[in-house]
Amino acid sequence: MTDLTIVMPAYNEADGIADFLTDLDTRFEPEVRIIVVNDASTDDTAEVVEGLGLSRVELIDSPVNVGHGPTTIKALQAGVAAGTRMVMAVDGDGQFDVGDMHRLVDIALAAESDVVEGSRFERGDPLFRMLTSLATRVLVASRCGMWPKDANTPLRVYRADVLADLLGRIPQDAMTPNLFMSVLSRRRRLALIEIPVKCGVRRGVTTEGSTWGQRRRWLPTKRFLRFCTDAVGQWFGTRIR
Repeated sequence: MTDLTIVMPAYNEADGIADFLTDLDTRFEPEVRIIVVNDASTDDTAEVVEGLGLSRVELIDSPVNVGHGPTTIKALQAGVAAGTRMVMAVDGDGQFDVGDMHRLVDIALAAESDVVEGSRFERGDPLFRMLTSLATRVLVASRCGMWPKDANTPLRVYRADVLADLLGRIPQDAMTPNLFMSVLSRRRRLALIEIPVKCGVRRGVTTEGSTWGQRRRWLPTKRFLRFCTDAVGQWFGTRIR
């Protein structure tokens, strides 16, 4: 029996989330729970999730849009509240291979790890994304003295009791909760494993992400740049316990 809850934040993922959830429902054991936290999407994400009629899938529908970071935290909190031994976090865009996801859970169980991180490779990101990824590694290393392979990966498996402790140590409005988790997991010397995983394009008709708005593929949007500026300000203004 796999004592696991899978949680995911979702924003405007109506195009591809049905395929992703159906894939998870097919590949994971029947007792595994799935929780989707919809961040007040402006498309039919909530209706698509409910329309699947999958008994193991729970939808939490936020009344107002609060952003990816706080929605991720809300999803993680819901995972802890589910009462399972382990919680897996993943974004709702379906970029990760479900086989890789299952492999991370198997590794976490076999190694009795506190945290398993899925480190993305073969991403095919534009230069500005590669530079952003490098910057996040520098930010995390500056706080804990260790270099993560993928500081901001959204694919992680946690022991639920460990996750509950970590959540109590980061701001509830954190714009980059995965970076805070990367710091805390290393600073607190948790049993941590990093596993390489494939990362493709988001599922659905539109393969570009919906969070940052329309852009030329090789250039960041103004929204993305504004987010980075605000997130860095919050990062340096927050004391990590």
